[in-house]
Amino acid sequence: MRGEVIYFYAYDIAYEANLAEIEKKMLGAAERVQLGRLRDAPREFPVYRPLSIQMEETRLATASGPVTFTTSIKLFALGAISVKVRMPVTCEGIMDLLAFRNLRFTDGTTLDGRVQEIAQRLFENWKPQLDTPVAALEEAEVYTVFCLSTPVAGADASEPMERWLQRNEREVAALLGGEADASRLSGQEVQETLKYRYSYYQNDLAVVDWDTALLVDTPEGYHDTLYVLEVANLQLEELKVYDAKLDQVLDKAYDDVEVVARPLAFRARQRVLDELREIKMDLAKVADELSNITKFFGDWHLARIYMGCAARFHLSEWEGNVSQKLRALDGLYTMLQQDSTNRVMLMLEAGIVALFVIDLIIIVVLGVK
Repeated sequence: MRGEVIYFYAYDIAYEANLAEIEKKMLGAAERVQLGRLRDAPREFPVYRPLSIQMEETRLATASGPVTFTTSIKLFALGAISVKVRMPVTCEGIMDLLAFRNLRFTDGTTLDGRVQEIAQRLFENWKPQLDTPVAALEEAEVYTVFCLSTPVAGADASEPMERWLQRNEREVAALLGGEADASRLSGQEVQETLKYRYSYYQNDLAVVDWDTALLVDTPEGYHDTLYVLEVANLQLEELKVYDAKLDQVLDKAYDDVEVVARPLAFRARQRVLDELREIKMDLAKVADELSNITKFFGDWHLARIYMGCAARFHLSEWEGNVSQKLRALDGLYTMLQQDSTNRVMLMLEAGIVALFVIDLIIIVVLGVK
């Protein structure tokens, strides 16, 4: 069987990236992403287009023999990058692909380490064009895709891929789950692993799991499907990052609210209000950008695959967590703003009462004289 193994590495690098300035800085080495055919998509449908950079081909030795791979990077305006590594492979059977799940080279390095070095180098180069860059790159969200070119060995050219999957479901489930012995898997686990599977034509297939996927099609046919998987993986990374950031922001906000609750903490209260306002705007903008990168998914085949990814990655639950914490932050801001307004009104009322009392004293004193 011939095909390729594709690795996606998603990194959060900033609140926002200036794609136009970075594109100028790259002097022609970067270009905007162009999607291929969108099957039944409207002809003039708007597409979110990140910046793409293609790097040189690399050849390294592994315990199984030499491998050649190409690396490309996509930079998104919401301040995230996705590194894609493509590696052509030839194998006798499905289970042979297990060797590519955790790839190590004979020089002692790993694919994960090499990708981290690339991401770090680009991050340092782009820092001036980033809004609020992260202090340091965290560990990437990694997703592995096994792609088999049609016709698949052992399958008749006219045989639907759904039928091929039924004959090989145990091996496919073991590959996606990282199990070396397919015979040990229960029927329930096999069905759960293959739950999100999709076909558009008779000769294509997509099976989506938590950290791996299997695509069977021509390279041109699964081009756009790869982008759907890449975007979903990036969304998962961003939602995890901003969920953690909101935890930190809320912890600090609760502490600040306790401090500024003191009657005379006027300056501290205004400072906290300004900080909360800025954080609310930044995070709301990021949340909006995060949803915008899937604008080209409509009610067609790619949307079904994306919805399967969203269900498998629990994106709706992550989005719910982020939204809930944003509402909590908004509630703190509103409460603090109302408290500040009430204190100002109380001071004004106290001032008016004081003036009234002074005026009354003057009248009484002058009247007595």
